[in-house]
Amino acid sequence: MIVWINGPFGAGKSTLTAELCRREPRARAFDPERIGWVLKRTLGLVRPGDYQDLPAWRAATVAAAAWQARGADPLLVPMTVLRRRYLEEIVAGLRGRGHEVRHVLLDVSAPVLVERIEADEDPGPQGWRLDNLGAYLTARRELRAFGAVVDTDDLDPDEVADEVQGLIGGWRVT
Repeated sequence: MIVWINGPFGAGKSTLTAELCRREPRARAFDPERIGWVLKRTLGLVRPGDYQDLPAWRAATVAAAAWQARGADPLLVPMTVLRRRYLEEIVAGLRGRGHEVRHVLLDVSAPVLVERIEADEDPGPQGWRLDNLGAYLTARRELRAFGAVVDTDDLDPDEVADEVQGLIGGWRVT
């Protein structure tokens, strides 16, 4: 099974992925941003995140995730994808390769997200995350309709992990 963990920048996707990998020894994380990093340097792209516009990134993400999923149960993919068309393309590609794919959106209200971003111990990406909040709010409705949604406003990281485990089922809670 592949679980695509989506949500705004700063919502807790990486924290959730680390916790789920800790709970389930067979779980593995896959970060498609590495593919984007290579493409950005190879093609000389300069805008953050614009590699998602490249069909090559989407195709490589499908191929690499399908490969990585062979040794994982589940494969966790913490990656913000705000364009539903791109998300549908990736999920369809993975399903076309025979994988069960579940999409989980970590949703968070704008005020809570701003509070979390500003409280982050690593202030480096703070400005970039805040700059991209509007893009998430624009895409939010379509993303909420695409799969499971976990409203994280009032949940701590362990509670978010419990919710996600319950949504995708079949995992033991340790």
